[in-house]
Amino acid sequence: MPTRARDQLILETMTSEFTDFKETMTSEITDFIKSQARALSIADLDRLIVDLPALRERFAKIQRQTYPYLAEQLQFLSRVVEEQVVREPAAEMVGEAAFALLYFQRATDLIPDSIPGMGLLDDAIIVRIVLDRHEHAFKSSPDAYNLSWPAPSFEVDQLLSVVSPLRLTSFYLSMAIEPRLAVRLDHPLAVPVA
Repeated sequence: MPTRARDQLILETMTSEFTDFKETMTSEITDFIKSQARALSIADLDRLIVDLPALRERFAKIQRQTYPYLAEQLQFLSRVVEEQVVREPAAEMVGEAAFALLYFQRATDLIPDSIPGMGLLDDAIIVRIVLDRHEHAFKSSPDAYNLSWPAPSFEVDQLLSVVSPLRLTSFYLSMAIEPRLAVRLDHPLAVPVA
């Protein structure tokens, strides 16, 4: 096979594999959001409502140059949660919006927020996925006129360039709200957990 044709085939294969990988990672992040949102309790939502004033102060401190729409998007999600939690606390949209806010609130997340220029990248991606998943419902919200709906400025491949898939998977497991699967302690590879 001529070198040029071989190089083209390698490039097409790599592009296809990267696209598949990116779609898989986006799907995994979406599944993580959905599972964590379903696991939220009414008490979790009540605590979030109490914490919203302090969170809104944090939204105001987000660097607009690095994350141009994130503060506005988080502000919007906070209003949606505040208004909708009374009407439909079990709604998927409310749970996912609440999870995005709780994820932003966490001291420990996938990328430490203290890293300049990229610390909120994971938060921005989670917010963007939640907004995309419920775009129609959000756009019919009375607060939607306040929100810009730009094309996503953060992509999963940016996240993956910072975080290895292995770390992503172990992070999901460590932050899971849902109970973990039981492990047979008599299995030869089982390691007792303290």
